[in-house]
This record gives sequence, structure tokens and C-alpha cells, in this order.
Amino acid sequence: MKRTRVIFISIIAVALLIVVVSLLLNRGSTPSDVGFTLERPEEVTIRVLTALPVEPWVRSAAERYNAAGKTVDGAQVTVDIVALDGLTALGRWDRNDYGALPADVRPDELSEAEQAELADFPTAWIPDSRYLVELANASYKERLGRDVFLTDGEYRARPIAISLFTWGVYESRGEVLEEHFGSVDWSTIHDAAIAKGGWPELGGDPSWGYFKLVVPNPSKNVGGLAAMIAMAGEYYDRTDISVEDITNPEFQAWLTETMGAVTDISGGSAYTAEDFALFGYSVGDGGQLLESDLLQNMQGIVTRWEDPLR
Repeated sequence: MKRTRVIFISIIAVALLIVVVSLLLNRGSTPSDVGFTLERPEEVTIRVLTALPVEPWVRSAAERYNAAGKTVDGAQVTVDIVALDGLTALGRWDRNDYGALPADVRPDELSEAEQAELADFPTAWIPDSRYLVELANASYKERLGRDVFLTDGEYRARPIAISLFTWGVYESRGEVLEEHFGSVDWSTIHDAAIAKGGWPELGGDPSWGYFKLVVPNPSKNVGGLAAMIAMAGEYYDRTDISVEDITNPEFQAWLTETMGAVTDISGGSAYTAEDFALFGYSVGDGGQLLESDLLQNMQGIVTRWEDPLR
């Protein structure tokens, strides 16, 4: 594998969705000065929506925490991990599937049935990228008139890990591309994608057929969106990409030609790196993926296929 540019994208951005109700009741206060409180629970569940690339690591950490039997003011604290890809989670926020309360409604005003509907409401979200938090927050701000995900302070949305965006190309194919074009970048990939003669035109084995690009489905995996942003950055040779740049007809035509080389397996999947390990050349000859996804599946790629990635 080799990196074509230093592109860092946030793999995890933590945002506090709701403030956990304080377990420390105001002891010694009189009825006149008691604020909003709830009955002290015997158990508190912290439900965390977690991006798929980091789910094994987060779940392992949660299991260790739960095994320690942590308590807060006598209440048992349990962390519940819900694995969910970022774009699916964003759709649920947009539709308000989780049932965020209107700004003028407080939990103590709900009926028991309404409170039960909030039992699965997430406490925190670890999405694939910070921009997902910003989009979800914009949707809620329009609906409620206020931020739901905090924008500053201790619990503001912020990255806690990063992953490089990197090329993963089978060595046999990479050697041909480098010999023909000099390097592997998005310009090379575009020209390989539109080569009418396929691999023979590029100097490769005729049995390889046409060049097949590996890119995750952008509607299911943020890696697909990141790939398109990387394409735009290289097309315009700059890092500040605007909506106008993306919708530019000339870029759209170039993008369509490039993405025309994506296979049904690669383009229809949210688990492209895993598919790479399972199906090899059927998925594609190479592409740009999150390094974290590739590393998680590298052992399967190395042991299952004789042709290594570079």
C-alpha cells in the first residue's frame, strides 16, 4: 500500500447527545429550592452508537469496563455498544427515529409509556467522521431551535482517532500502472478506467480484462465519500473543495468516467476491504480505502491471495 497524499479524515468523533441525569440528589434542600430531578435509578445504561471500523475495539473496551462493576453513587453503570455505520445513523437522526424531545418538553412531564419509548435513546455517538455530527446537529437545530450535539466544552464533538486514506492495489496491477503512467494517483486511475483496450492497452495480462476500481459505496460507507473528495482534490489540485466544485459539469463527467470502473461488488458494499479479502480480483484491482479498514483485513488478504497489496 502507498499513500498518494496526506489525507487525514476523522474516524471517530465523539459527541454527547444527552446529558446523563445527575445521580447526586441535592441533599438537605427544601421543596422550594429543589430543581428538576428524577428518582435515583438502580442502574444506569450508557448506550453508545459506534462506527463499524472501530466497533471491535470499542466493544472490547466496554466489556472490560462492565466487568469491573463500576458504580456512581451506588448505581450500577453499564455501557451498551450498538454497532451502526455512520450514514445509517445520520439517516435516523434526520428522521428523528430516536425521538428527541421538543425544546419545551422535559422528561419528568412524560407518561410512563412515553418514557419507555426513550429507553433505547443513545447517550453518545462515535461516528465515522466529524461531518456526520455536524449534519445531524444541523437537522436537529432546525427542528428544535438549539444544538443537540455540543459545539464547545468538555463534551464537544471532537476526533479521538484518525485514519489515513491509502491506496491498496494488487502488486501485479500496481507494477503495470507504474510502468505505464509513472505513479498511482487518481489521474492514473481515471486513465486506466477509460482505457478501451483494458489491461492489454496498459501493458497488462489480457486475462485481467478491464481495470476494476475498488471504492466503497458512498451511501453506505464514508470511505466512498472520502474517495470522491480525494478525487476532487486531485482534479482541482487543491484541498479546499466547495459544492460548486463537486457539481461542476466537467468534474462530474470526469468522475462518472472514473467511477464507471467500479464493480457491482465493490460499489454495492459497505465492507469493501473485507470483500477485498474474501473475493480478491472479483472486487477489483485496487483502489483507495481507509487504512484502518485495510489493516483489519490485511491478514485475510495476505493468506488468501498470492498477489500482495502495495
